[in-house]
Amino acid sequence: MEKVKNKFGEGDLYQISDLGQKIYATSCACMSVWSDFLSWANANENRMTKDINEADSIVVLGCQVTDLSILNDIEVAWRLHKETGKDVYMGGCLAQRMDIELPEYIKRLDVVRVINQEINNRTLIDYEAPFWVKDYEESDDDLREGNLFRNYYPLKIGAGCHGKCKYCTIKHTRGITYTTVAHNQIEEFLRHDNVVLISDSPTVDQIKDWCKIACDYKKEISIRNIEPQTLVACEKEVLELAMKGYLHILHCPVQSFDDEVLKIMNRSVPMTHKALEIMRKVRSLGTLIATNIIIDYTYDGQNYPNYERELLKRDFDYYSWNPYFDGHWDIDKAKQRFKKYIG
Repeated sequence: MEKVKNKFGEGDLYQISDLGQKIYATSCACMSVWSDFLSWANANENRMTKDINEADSIVVLGCQVTDLSILNDIEVAWRLHKETGKDVYMGGCLAQRMDIELPEYIKRLDVVRVINQEINNRTLIDYEAPFWVKDYEESDDDLREGNLFRNYYPLKIGAGCHGKCKYCTIKHTRGITYTTVAHNQIEEFLRHDNVVLISDSPTVDQIKDWCKIACDYKKEISIRNIEPQTLVACEKEVLELAMKGYLHILHCPVQSFDDEVLKIMNRSVPMTHKALEIMRKVRSLGTLIATNIIIDYTYDGQNYPNYERELLKRDFDYYSWNPYFDGHWDIDKAKQRFKKYIG
């Protein structure tokens, strides 16, 4: 355990070495956090168990992108604590949010990952159902709500982000930023089907390299979390990949279509519009297009209108939405908002 001080405050942060021999883990977080822990689990398979009753330590990988996800993280941890009577280690981005008070039975776990570790067994940790999907059932349908990339092979190419979006805390919660070299992972890419590149924000060089590799080896690939400005810088390579039929899904989080909101978010208006233009071209070539949208955005007391969902369905094959979260945790308010948005 270490005493740490970060942007959010001070607190105790446990390390993976502090945990017991047998670990049960489940994820409520995004694919980046899920695959981070999976890389460690694959390097230490003898430490993992799917039987929570034989586990010395329980890990829940948490998300803090909205207060709804934080509430869900805590409820999952409470369920496992109540079932076993054991303390729970909260990993993922929520662990780094020292400003968010957690119940006394929850300990904070630092980022856990093994860089360049191939993930041959994705069953070593559980993956919670998306809490925003009522009566969710596992499915092979890529476009079913909550299912985007869920069944894909996560090719870990990096973590962290140097962006300056005002609503986002990723650059403070994902541990040490790193990027991998594409050519060192070609064999891993070739060994697995339905590969999706996993990073919080892949770089221009990485996208260009992987477009070339996929074309050279004539193998389909999907791209996740490419920011609009990165997509614009890689337009030629991405269009070529799509034209040759090797780009299955392109996911670019635009977050908003309102110029004023984009400016307030500290996101580029011209890059967003150009990225949308590229996505339309890519879609016309047969690639599936996905995005993320922040709804109910509020700034300086003003409420901004939402993009019509019917238009989202028209322009995108898949979209995810997040109700705007101002970063100030209030569990009672979170419960009210959860009831409003989720039911």
